Amino acid sequence: MIRHVKIEKLWGQYDIEWSLYPDVNILAGINGSGKSTLLRILDLALTGGDGVFLNLFRFLRAIRIDGEGVDINAASGEGCLWYNECGCDFISTFDKITHEKKALTGDLSPLSAYLDAVIFDTQRRSLNEYRLKATESPDEGHRISHRLQQWIETVNGFFAATRKTFVIQGSEVFFRQANGERLALHALSAGEKQLLVILINALTQDGQPFTLLMDEPEISLDIDWQYRLVDTIRTINPACQLIIATHSPAIFGDGWNDKLFFMDDILKK
Repeated sequence: MIRHVKIEKLWGQYDIEWSLYPDVNILAGINGSGKSTLLRILDLALTGGDGVFLNLFRFLRAIRIDGEGVDINAASGEGCLWYNECGCDFISTFDKITHEKKALTGDLSPLSAYLDAVIFDTQRRSLNEYRLKATESPDEGHRISHRLQQWIETVNGFFAATRKTFVIQGSEVFFRQANGERLALHALSAGEKQLLVILINALTQDGQPFTLLMDEPEISLDIDWQYRLVDTIRTINPACQLIIATHSPAIFGDGWNDKLFFMDDILKK
């Protein structure tokens, strides 16, 4: 997990000093204040390399990230020291949609393509890849089956109001409606797809230490789901450190106000 971030000369004029909580960190600020940029820098720094992220942010001079299992120090022209044992992922619906447009075929929407990837792609951390781990040993199979069943109950709790239930049947994944008919994943609303992407990510972290960056996860989610989101992710994986940029008070309104940071407070000119 990340304990402290120091960035010098973001956009050539701002320094950032940020000490983070091990569980939840919620970043607020006006449009253009740098929330998304900060998350993108953290993502690139934590997931790889050779200092290439320094070239993506003009005038950025240096970045230092310290934490448990994390030691990253990079300066322009000086290369990088990488030591990152923790998993990390960045969920940003708009960015994912943009990146996957070229891969679209037929009538598949960008968000549907992304949801398909996090469920079916066994070449990445996905629901199917996670299910395959259950074949490693009987003990592993029992553990994963138990976690998966608890996770399905959590998903069904979110979908109870619309009377849909999540079904895994062999290699098929779909929802069953109250009248017994199947509902394909592609037929879900944007908010339902987005919620599934987030909850699948939390499940496939497999209870391990993990840093999850999320940029405006409230987009397309109704208010009740926004209130429940942070608690749900932390229930699925208590070892997950959340770093969230948001405009929605509902994201931090249910007991997480003490984890709130404002860009004006960590951005120094």
